[in-house]
Amino acid sequence: MGKNNKYIFMNTTQDLKTANLALYMFLDSCLFDKGIKEVPESVKEEMIADLADRLQQWLMQSVLMHLPEEAAPEMEQLMDKQASQEEIMKFLQTNVPDISQIFEQEMVKFKQAYLGK
Repeated sequence: MGKNNKYIFMNTTQDLKTANLALYMFLDSCLFDKGIKEVPESVKEEMIADLADRLQQWLMQSVLMHLPEEAAPEMEQLMDKQASQEEIMKFLQTNVPDISQIFEQEMVKFKQAYLGK
């Protein structure tokens, strides 16, 4: 996985496994539970990177649904100016009530959808 991948909700621009082991383990468990167990490490890393991208999109859609309408223009400005992940997370934590709980619930839903449940 390249070190240029930027995961807004994952608080890292580093290699996912190094930077956020808990998230890496979650994504790895998605693969394992799907029956993907014995693949070369390089393939597994690419699959986890793909899942991380998909999870980020999933979380972004969910968070935007919970974003108060009056905060939407400011969020758009942040995205347009390509704000840092720290700026975006700070904004979301300030403007989306219970964001951590939303993330947890959405990660469960993501895994269920991935597993076809």
